[in-house]
Amino acid sequence: MWRETVTKGQSSFWLRILSAAVGIPVIVAIAWRGGWPLLLLVGVLYLRGLWEMLRQLSGADLKLHYFLAVISGLTIILRAYTGDGGYPGALILALLICTVPLVFFYPRYSPQEAGVTFFSTAYLSLFVYLYLLRLLPDGRYWLMLVLAATWTFDTVAYFAGRSLGKRRLTPRLSPGKTIVGFGAGLCGSAVAAGLFTIWLPVQPLGLVVTGLALGASGQVGDLVFSAVKRAAGRKDAGRLIPGHGGVMDRFDSMLLTAPLVYTVARWLMNTG
Repeated sequence: MWRETVTKGQSSFWLRILSAAVGIPVIVAIAWRGGWPLLLLVGVLYLRGLWEMLRQLSGADLKLHYFLAVISGLTIILRAYTGDGGYPGALILALLICTVPLVFFYPRYSPQEAGVTFFSTAYLSLFVYLYLLRLLPDGRYWLMLVLAATWTFDTVAYFAGRSLGKRRLTPRLSPGKTIVGFGAGLCGSAVAAGLFTIWLPVQPLGLVVTGLALGASGQVGDLVFSAVKRAAGRKDAGRLIPGHGGVMDRFDSMLLTAPLVYTVARWLMNTG
């Protein structure tokens, strides 16, 4: 039994490596290209993530209302593409789409389900910042910074936590995460972000601080979805990505790292 468990763990590890080796170059190439391919990728992540989120929450005695979530999500993506009305206006439309059906379908569609549908739509709409970030001046490099620093944090935290970590960071939410892994991940994301001083007109210290904040926010994003999975009694969001799980298992960190870097980039533009 022990030998079978070890063999299965090793197989899963190498499957994770293979998936990353295939997927990362594709994502980087699309992010570098920008435009409609990037918007399409963001849309796929968003809509698939919505399905996974609502599927998780349906396990907490809530019905799945994916149709309303998709309509709301497509509205936000369209507004991001056209730039008409801005992000707040798109969220207001999404709120109306999720809540107005209460008038016609209550009690089959409850306020709790409307709230969960809108929460999922609004929270996962943060994926749109991956596209919005690419539209900024030097957006190509800011987006590469998000990808590099987020993935570096995840990788360093994973290996440091497995080899050196003992004390759990959040035992109730994610027992596999350790304080050592978190600290090592922060160092990794800070170094990765600092290297972008070669391409971005920002002092190394500023990028290092951005990398530290990015690593911390990415960990928070990961733990937010861990709370959703714990509430639903599930381990993984899906099986779309071999060795990694679903979109939300792999990209949940970027829901907070992309908006953070977008805010920093906009602030630097306005003060520079």
